Amino acid sequence: MLTRYNKILQQLEDEANYERSARPRDLTKLEGVRFLLNLLGNPENSPNIVHIAGTNGKGSTAFILAALLKQDGFKTGCYTSPHLVDLRERIQINGQCVGMQQFVEVAERTLEISRNPQSPQISFFDLVTAIALEVFARAQCDWVVLETGLGGRADSTNVTPKKLAILTRIGLDHQNILGNSILEIASEKLGIARKNVPLLVSPQTQVVKEWLEQQSYLQEIPTHWIDEKNCQLTNQVEKRLAAHIDAKISDVSRELALTALEILLPAKSRKQRQKRLELASELPLLGRKSRHFNIKLQNESSGHVFSELILDGAHNVDAINSLITTLSEWQISCYGLLIGMAKDKMTAETRDSLQKLAQHAQQVGLVQYNSTRAAEPVEILRYLELPRNSSKLLNGSQNALRWASDTKMMPWIITGSFHLLGEVLPHLSLDPCTKNLQNG
Repeated sequence: MLTRYNKILQQLEDEANYERSARPRDLTKLEGVRFLLNLLGNPENSPNIVHIAGTNGKGSTAFILAALLKQDGFKTGCYTSPHLVDLRERIQINGQCVGMQQFVEVAERTLEISRNPQSPQISFFDLVTAIALEVFARAQCDWVVLETGLGGRADSTNVTPKKLAILTRIGLDHQNILGNSILEIASEKLGIARKNVPLLVSPQTQVVKEWLEQQSYLQEIPTHWIDEKNCQLTNQVEKRLAAHIDAKISDVSRELALTALEILLPAKSRKQRQKRLELASELPLLGRKSRHFNIKLQNESSGHVFSELILDGAHNVDAINSLITTLSEWQISCYGLLIGMAKDKMTAETRDSLQKLAQHAQQVGLVQYNSTRAAEPVEILRYLELPRNSSKLLNGSQNALRWASDTKMMPWIITGSFHLLGEVLPHLSLDPCTKNLQNG
């Protein structure tokens, strides 16, 4: 089975993979994924789908909402991207990665369909999305939570009906594909919304908020807002939930998930609502911003240990600033820093935020992960304008980990790219499909 699985992974990677290349996809057509789904018997026509788009916080919101639905007794599928180590991380049922045999059976069928001579151009993400939807359909999931891969309007996931759409915070990212202005990007994200289908929106910058308000009115989209200060609670959903929000629920992703559930399936009792609040407040998140203690390097001598390790795939301005805020909340002001970056993420805005992060770093290691998009360490050094004598240029993720652990610096932060985290994790005593994390 493992041989068949590895063969499938290679076949998938042979397709156009816009996650690992700088090459933009055609943002006008969804023929590829629609072709696959039609020949699979249209597994996307699930009656209960929640669709999530945004720049930051999509994955966290999806994981929490899926966990809350599971707790309420529903069989729940959750589709997120990118994966960190194993492709099957993207496709989870009731919090567990899809089984290898089940994945292989569906993937082989989907790849066979993709070779049809009449097939339009099909991308890696088209294929994986179709596989995920077929897996959820075969498993007869009661609810499915879908995270967009890129954008929204022309994302492969945007071929499904939905009971609710969610927009997390929108910021500058993927400008070469989605547009150079914040409103161009917002327009692509809003493309997941539908007339007369509820839309739940995270706190936004004022310009984005005003534009979304206008568009939701013009497009007849019933919109619910989560706002930090200025937005009044305008309907009974928010009022009902706000009356019971616990002080521990401070993360926007948790509030989004709780509010989404209240919109879809209002709690039948105060006890049920409290149970939801407790799970949302305590649930550790997998593979995003996470904090680990006493982590050893795999297959290394006992000397290679991180007493405290923080993993965060922050790769845009909002995400990096969020990391800085979290470090302040954790009262961490002195640390070591490992950074790997994609060339197309090296913008002036990102540089300013990373320089702030690096100000408190005692040691900075610059590492190139295995991708054609990845910047060389010397490029990152020049980009961040770091002093050469306080920075280490490192060849490969494993060497970077050895160097960092040998410095005995505590804690260490690894950031800059999800792909870097994906290379790092196999070298650590962590399993991406377990809950061995303390969430931030």
